[in-house]
Amino acid sequence: MKEKDRDLAERAFRRRRRQDAALVLPVFGIIMLMTPVLQLFSRDAKIFGAPLPFVYVFGMWILLIILAKRLSRLLTKGDEGD
Repeated sequence: MKEKDRDLAERAFRRRRRQDAALVLPVFGIIMLMTPVLQLFSRDAKIFGAPLPFVYVFGMWILLIILAKRLSRLLTKGDEGD
């Protein structure tokens, strides 16, 4: 019976960690797209003909979308995959 309780506690802990990550993700996105961070990439360099700040902003945007999708799947999946 103790092993079952430990398993349930571990599942609850994992779910709380996923929920915490879902709460932190928008804050991470805001920080990474703030002006001081963007100024680190304000150089005259170009990647495939696009300015570096442009590539950074859209790269971060795509990364945030991918992470949000992954987190939403983990949260809606529930405990069956644990």
